[in-house]
Amino acid sequence: MNRATCLLLALALAQPAAGAELSLVDGVSGAPLAWGDWLARRGPAAVLVWASWAPGAEEALGNRQALAEAAREQGLGFAVVDVQESLDEARRALAGVESWVHDRHGELLKSYRVIRVPSLVIVAKDGSVLGRLEANVEALRSWGPR
Repeated sequence: MNRATCLLLALALAQPAAGAELSLVDGVSGAPLAWGDWLARRGPAAVLVWASWAPGAEEALGNRQALAEAAREQGLGFAVVDVQESLDEARRALAGVESWVHDRHGELLKSYRVIRVPSLVIVAKDGSVLGRLEANVEALRSWGPR
């Protein structure tokens, strides 16, 4: 098994402690962000899990407005969460994006068992995963609670 496969397997199997709050920050201000509170106010939500180093990142980010509109059509909030890169790297890559969340250590990846970046995760107000989708408008428009 190669190193990338081992990392993906570890991420898929890792679980944060029950009730643990993710250590996320507002990407623009750098202020700590309580993900549970954010979801309670804006959820359920389509979460674009994104990183500048990932194949397909530019395309997914370029479609963020259309993704946000498709999320609204589905009655969902929308968030961009940058994962596993420094805040400075993320700020350079996301310059011009008005609102986003930073997850330096990939806690969201582990919590939601994300194995592909970029991707969309549909998250309920209580933080449970309702769906995992490819990061495109068609997948989001065809999604519906199962």
